[in-house]
Amino acid sequence: TQWLIRFFRAYGANIGNNVIIPDVSSLFDYDLVTIGDHVRLNINAHIVCHTFEQRILKLVPVTVGKSCILMSGSVVMSGCKLMGNNRLYPFTLIMKNDLLQPNTQWRGLPAQSYVSKPVLSRSAPICDDVVKCKQKSKNFDRLSLWNEQISNVYTNVNELQFMNWGYVDLDEHINDNTGYYSEKLYQQVLANITLTDQNILEVGCGRGAGAAWCVRKYAPRSYVGIDPSRDVINLCRQCYSTIARLSFTIADPKTHLPFQNQSMNVVLSIETINLFDEIVAVKQFVNEITRVLTPNGYFLWCGLCNVDGSSLLIDYLTANNGFIIKEKVNITRNVLHA
Repeated sequence: TQWLIRFFRAYGANIGNNVIIPDVSSLFDYDLVTIGDHVRLNINAHIVCHTFEQRILKLVPVTVGKSCILMSGSVVMSGCKLMGNNRLYPFTLIMKNDLLQPNTQWRGLPAQSYVSKPVLSRSAPICDDVVKCKQKSKNFDRLSLWNEQISNVYTNVNELQFMNWGYVDLDEHINDNTGYYSEKLYQQVLANITLTDQNILEVGCGRGAGAAWCVRKYAPRSYVGIDPSRDVINLCRQCYSTIARLSFTIADPKTHLPFQNQSMNVVLSIETINLFDEIVAVKQFVNEITRVLTPNGYFLWCGLCNVDGSSLLIDYLTANNGFIIKEKVNITRNVLHA
């Protein structure tokens, strides 16, 4: 928490803004540590400013530049300088007095410079089977068509406010309130993120009820819902035009997001079922959300996966090292129960 940051500062550490340090044991020799803005230390990452050489204690400052990420188990020894935007992979050891040039990645014991390869990990072999790929695409197309047909039948927004399948605790009593379980799905996905005074982008906003609920509950600085369908966006504007800080825009995330670079703190996507089943669309979407998100922004996604929990989108996100998975939860039983 930020109380821990204040604790370190009180004991002499020079720590910038928007820094995450998970544990009091992450830093040693507080008064010798300088940390820039937007730095992330994961669990069991450590910065050590002292060594024992021939039974003599030596203290040497450590500098960690802005936007660095120290992943779990990584250690930075005394005298090191990370010049900025450096990524240390899990269980990486930066040796004494090492100088890490900006925009570089490191891994190993001791650390060696590492250049990530933009390849798919788990889902690539699946796409080699043309028959399975076509069947999978057809399944997504059927779901998309089914959703569209339902929305055409329920033209009254009060009858059908949401298009997602909802979420419910397994021991919860039945609640007949319209949209209750769908709101709970939003609440579940957003549970561990601070949205107050943040800029939020929702990809595939549906009928807009989820966006309106989020604005009322979390009070973001701005909330933009997008959908490629002009009819959908017109309906959203018609129903929720009076809500401050909420807007809706026609946009296709498969091609381009009409927003400035690093303008969004959070990108949210809930059950956008026909978007992430083709590698070309996934690549374009990942490029776009990487562009519009702030350096420490969050991508929150809830949707269909393969039975083993893999997903073309998640595989591509993690394989290309643009994102770190902070949390991954299987909520299938809760969704089916809802």
